[in-house]
Amino acid sequence: METIKRIPPNPPKIETGIRGFDELSLGGLPRGRISLLRGGPGSGKTVFALQSLVSAARERGQPGIFVAFEERPQQIIANAAGFKWDLPALRKGKLFFMDANLSPEVVQSGDFDLRGMLAMLKAKKEEIGARWIVFDGIDVLLTLLQNPKAEIREIYRIRDWLAENEVSAAILRPRATITARISRTMVSCSSWWIA
Repeated sequence: METIKRIPPNPPKIETGIRGFDELSLGGLPRGRISLLRGGPGSGKTVFALQSLVSAARERGQPGIFVAFEERPQQIIANAAGFKWDLPALRKGKLFFMDANLSPEVVQSGDFDLRGMLAMLKAKKEEIGARWIVFDGIDVLLTLLQNPKAEIREIYRIRDWLAENEVSAAILRPRATITARISRTMVSCSSWWIA
């Protein structure tokens, strides 16, 4: 008798609100998992992630958090003004921007880790009921650590935090060398190239 292998079903998806992508990916990004968005500068990773947050907040009432390691939140909001998403209105309870920019001196001055930032994120997640989180430019922070063991430790810390808090996440802009480490570390990570 021939054994039939069962193919596991696709993981549940969460729509991004970007029709073409949601159709291509058969429903959006994996729900409750980490998606790694890769692409060169100016390829649209930040706009993609921000549009996903805006769509979730507006269309499904799902608040989100945008953590900016590279650009200041004010710059991101100003750059998005042309899309007519009305981010200032969404910031009232539906969309939170965290400025996670750190100077090299702060990171290199001692035993730095992300525990404090993640504690603040957890409090904000619970306050607004966030279901989505975006880490934009995290490679900037990891580069400042200048220690591969510290990089891996912080990647694991983020992965574990995301699993505990059951949010759908997107991590943007990793450099090629960090991308491989993040991909190996984020066990349930799906990866998308934005050309």
